[in-house]
Amino acid sequence: MTTLKKLLAASAAMLALTAGNAFAAMDDESIADRIKPYGEVCVEGDECAQAAAAPAAAPAATDDTATASADTAAAGGGEGEALFKSKPCGACHSVDNQLVGPALKEVAAKYAGQDDAVAVLVASITNGSSGKWGAIPMPPNAVTEEEATTLAEWVLSLN
Repeated sequence: MTTLKKLLAASAAMLALTAGNAFAAMDDESIADRIKPYGEVCVEGDECAQAAAAPAAAPAATDDTATASADTAAAGGGEGEALFKSKPCGACHSVDNQLVGPALKEVAAKYAGQDDAVAVLVASITNGSSGKWGAIPMPPNAVTEEEATTLAEWVLSLN
C-alpha cells in the first residue's frame, strides 16, 4: 500500500470514529430537536391552508402607530410578512441574512426598479428557479397565484 493510500485510510478511519462518537452522544431529545420541522406545509383545500388564508384580526391602531401601519399595509407588509411566516419559506430564507437561499433584502435590491419584478418573482415562487443565486435550486412552492403575488410584492417592499 502506498503512503497516500495509508494516509487516506487513516483519515477515513478517524472520520468514522469522530462521526460515530458525535452521534453516540445524542439522546432522543437532541435528535428530535435537530429534525424538528420549520413549519407546516399546507396544500390548497386543506384546513390549515384555509386558516392561513383567512385574514387575521388587526389590533386597534393608536395615533402613533397609524402612519407606520398604513405604510406597512400599503407595501403589503402585514399580509406579506404573515404569509411568509405561515409558509415554509423561512426554512431557506431570512429577511436580512443569507441562509440556504439569499436574504430577501438582497432579492429586493436585485430586482429594484425592474418593471416585471413582481412577475419574475411570482414565477420563481410558483415554479421554482435554478441558477439565479448559485447552485442550489429553489423548489416550486405550494401557493396560489394570489399568495405568490402578495409574497413577491412584500419582498420587493423590503428594498
